Amino acid sequence: MTGGEPALLLALLVSHGQEVLYMPGRLVNRASDGYRGEGKTDARDAFVIADQARMRRDLRPIRPGDEAAIELKLLTGRRSDLVEDRTRVVNRLRSTLLGMFPALERALDVTNTGPLRLLTGYQTPAAIRRVGVARLTKWLANRKI
Repeated sequence: MTGGEPALLLALLVSHGQEVLYMPGRLVNRASDGYRGEGKTDARDAFVIADQARMRRDLRPIRPGDEAAIELKLLTGRRSDLVEDRTRVVNRLRSTLLGMFPALERALDVTNTGPLRLLTGYQTPAAIRRVGVARLTKWLANRKI
């Protein structure tokens, strides 16, 4: 979403008689601990938010122009900027790897944090081979990869 899309979405929902509730991110994070599944994904967050909105009665509605709506617009705009920046960096890294180490680029999914952490410690295939399987496995485990 770009900066203006959350406000348009909010206005569209309100104009169609839909109630929009504000749920702080901290509440979503705490609530998601009670749901099965590993990792943080947008789909999982959406499920947690929808389920919490269905069950809870203490969430306050927001309207266009509310302070919460304005804050939400700012936060979603900032998140969109961060996602675009990360995508740009990952694409640049892929391009560099493809030009210098095509086999390594094919072997690593640099959209995940594990391969990125690996590349911060060992930047070339030779360095990865040199460290050996046992030491590399221990290095990765120490970083919870």
